[in-house]
Amino acid sequence: MKRIALATSAKLPTLNDDDRLLIPALAELGLGAVPAVWDSPDVCWEEFQGVLVRSCWDYHHRLEEFLAWVSRLERAGVPVWNAPAVLRWNSHKGYLRDLAARGVPIVPTRWLARGRRVDLARLLRDERWSDVVVKPAVSASATDTWRTSAATAGVDQSRLEELLRAGDVMVQPFIDEVRDPGEWSIIFLGGRFSHAVRKRPAAADYRVQWEFGGTAAPMAPPARLVADAAAVMAALPGHPLYARVDGVERDGRLMLMELELIEPHLFLGWDADATGRLARVLAAFVTRP
Repeated sequence: MKRIALATSAKLPTLNDDDRLLIPALAELGLGAVPAVWDSPDVCWEEFQGVLVRSCWDYHHRLEEFLAWVSRLERAGVPVWNAPAVLRWNSHKGYLRDLAARGVPIVPTRWLARGRRVDLARLLRDERWSDVVVKPAVSASATDTWRTSAATAGVDQSRLEELLRAGDVMVQPFIDEVRDPGEWSIIFLGGRFSHAVRKRPAAADYRVQWEFGGTAAPMAPPARLVADAAAVMAALPGHPLYARVDGVERDGRLMLMELELIEPHLFLGWDADATGRLARVLAAFVTRP
């Protein structure tokens, strides 16, 4: 039996509940699936017929080490999904600039380079933004993401300086649609639309992640939004096995917030057929001559 490694993090050595659904689904197709911690010295990756990156939710804290691991697999000839070039491109949120240059509508963004001196209050005045979100350009799960306003930017100046000492930073206007009606996650498997959920933050928050009280519910997006998400997929370099297009609806169109290609939660348990779809797509990649 061919075996696939489902790469995860040390905090989730047996995967999260959603990714674990893949193991029996792949077994039905004659593929063994084994959870494997990406930075464990005890894993012999060459023994697998491929590595599916899943709940490696600590990669952004050790990005150079994570990408070095991906490169080692690549040099060893071990197939990785998503492909190493796609993972590298998606690891810095500068990919949003690439997509915007290809015509994808994204949230307006000021990009601040590491080490740059920036007056946050002046930036907000120049952009005429009264309410913004500040985040590192390398991050996941809303790590080190915070919100400020024209009234509090002066107080938050030191927080921005701390982020800029560590890396590149993004400043974006706060998007009201995140709270109501919510943010869409539109999932593609094998390049085709699979299913979607709509996420909402807790009443007193703006972050949709579960750690902060966010919720997600299965929902069919309008055809126009699916078409817009498909246009995002067409604009990215490479052909990912899985992708999650996160955005909000504004004036009837999708405005992209994130394109998750490394370790997104795919909400497999939110759709009765999604796990089977992903298993079949993966099996096709593994058995391809």
